[in-house]
Amino acid sequence: MPLSNATLSRPAVSRRHLMALLGAATTLATLRPAAVSAAPAIEKTLKISAALYELAVSTTSNLVHVAAVGGRGQNAAKIIGLDLRTLETRSTIELGEDSAFGLTVNDRRGLLLATGTRQGAFKIFDARTGTLRARLTQGEGSHLRQVVADEARDRAFATSFGARDRPSTIWVVDTAADRIATVITEGLEGGITGLAHDPAGDRLFVTALTTNEVVEVSLARNAGIRRFASGGEGAINIAFDPASGRLFCANQRSGTLSVLNAATGEVVKVIETGAGALGITLSADGAIAYVANRGAGTVSVVDTRALSVVASLATGTHPNTVSVDRRSGLAYVSNKARMAPRQRPAADQAAPAAPPAPIDDPNGDTVSIIRL
Repeated sequence: MPLSNATLSRPAVSRRHLMALLGAATTLATLRPAAVSAAPAIEKTLKISAALYELAVSTTSNLVHVAAVGGRGQNAAKIIGLDLRTLETRSTIELGEDSAFGLTVNDRRGLLLATGTRQGAFKIFDARTGTLRARLTQGEGSHLRQVVADEARDRAFATSFGARDRPSTIWVVDTAADRIATVITEGLEGGITGLAHDPAGDRLFVTALTTNEVVEVSLARNAGIRRFASGGEGAINIAFDPASGRLFCANQRSGTLSVLNAATGEVVKVIETGAGALGITLSADGAIAYVANRGAGTVSVVDTRALSVVASLATGTHPNTVSVDRRSGLAYVSNKARMAPRQRPAADQAAPAAPPAPIDDPNGDTVSIIRL
């Protein structure tokens, strides 16, 4: 369903921000060079397609794949594969009305994994050919959002946001057998959005948007077992660094990145990054964090050892998600475009108002490359 239709409590987030909040997410932890050798800079930006959401780098296809929902009412959703150097389109998976919002990869099996927020479907594609292997659903009204892969155990995890009388859930998907193995429901109050996986601890950390909390989820018990404050307002996405034992939580309303001790839940530091802090991606060694600040139009490059912002780069209108190529260290950013406000129909109109006309935004619906 469209994200603006969800209802959250006012203390954490307003209704008009829901499309931005629930359509984005973090990407998997990725590798980077050991140190930043020069000032981070934007190497290239290219306009791609309408209504971009998450992206993910695949070493299987040697492309960066980006989910494009398309214009309202056009039923023209697709997943576009871009050249890692030029950003030229190399592949297209046509989805029609069955759009994808969340995106990640399982390169051990050569898979592209996508979550369809509107249709509540989890989709598994062959990353080389774009062939749909499986389309999985669970009940009605599932509002799938974030997806993370566990390549070693052939699993994937996806959050389904809860609103009103619908509880939040986490799907555990068997990506070898192409089936939903488990749906976790216990201990997930508070509007679950982003998630991070800790393989060694066999657990997840997820963000509770409406209560500004982080929830630890035991995969052995299939339940949330502990929760603590996120350190900001509008906890939306999260990443875990196993080397330091720290969590990095993007707080959309605060415009901050909270650094938390995963063992104790204590706040180590809160770093101001920019308005609408949304996507958070860590390098595998945990030394660098990229924060996509949707409201500020910037991506913050954060030194997670010094706990300071190294650079703030204006990538596009609404930065959404960052993914890193673990071979080259290049970071890729999806930037959404401005949207015209929805027009409500008059009281005497029998049919809904027509979708708003698109806004000419040269800095939106683009993908940018960041070089360290």
